[in-house]
Amino acid sequence: MAAESQRTTTVSSTVEDYLKVVLKIEDMKQRASTSRVARHLDVADATVTDMLRKLKKAGLLEYKPYYGATLTRKGRRMAVRMLRRHRLLEMFLHQVLGYGWEQVHQEAERLEHAVSDLFISRIDALLDYPAQDPHGEAIPDARGFRQVEDDLCLAEAEPGSYIIRKVTNSEAEFLAYLDKVGLRPAIRFSLQEKAPFQGPLKLLPEGGREPVYLGLEASGSIFVVPLKQRPPAPLPEGAASRQAGDRPGRATEKEEA
Repeated sequence: MAAESQRTTTVSSTVEDYLKVVLKIEDMKQRASTSRVARHLDVADATVTDMLRKLKKAGLLEYKPYYGATLTRKGRRMAVRMLRRHRLLEMFLHQVLGYGWEQVHQEAERLEHAVSDLFISRIDALLDYPAQDPHGEAIPDARGFRQVEDDLCLAEAEPGSYIIRKVTNSEAEFLAYLDKVGLRPAIRFSLQEKAPFQGPLKLLPEGGREPVYLGLEASGSIFVVPLKQRPPAPLPEGAASRQAGDRPGRATEKEEA
């Protein structure tokens, strides 16, 4: 049992980063191509190709040149573990240490490889088992369960009323801008107009007086739920809570073990 609570030292932080990125790309229902993984990690395509081949030999993913990578059961289990660590650390930095939601990503990137599993479980309990991170993204629980996120990309939405579920772009400047104009998880807004030919979207946050304009590319990082559907009850800072092992009122999925 003690060994289970300690961080494994047999897997490098680089391997963990690759697996987590492939999982995030799969979550976006995109193909984890070499170039897409390279963009996420800000490294050369050739570097990614070499690493994906090594991870295939290690049994952590399947890889085909010119197609991309998919996680094996073993690789997915490790990737979900890293995703849980990262998002719980973001919540800890945000709620306990007072970091802004635009500051937590890079700090969590550094910490996620260093802290123990015991530390992560203590954070989970301290925060009352949060279901979402400061950006509204689902946090896997200790058994690998995650909420099934039934949301819609804002770039594909039609005019109407919505609530923001999550923001997937972790760039600090982008998040700071959304904060400034009042667009955060759990915020209600109306999509008033979509300009043609890749033009901007005209949004009005609930209670706001001035519209906010977002380009189509920026809107692709924001996911929403139509208000005609019943959204999950929002909590401050876009963080919902769950009891350990209990996900009332929400469909869940479990990563393959």
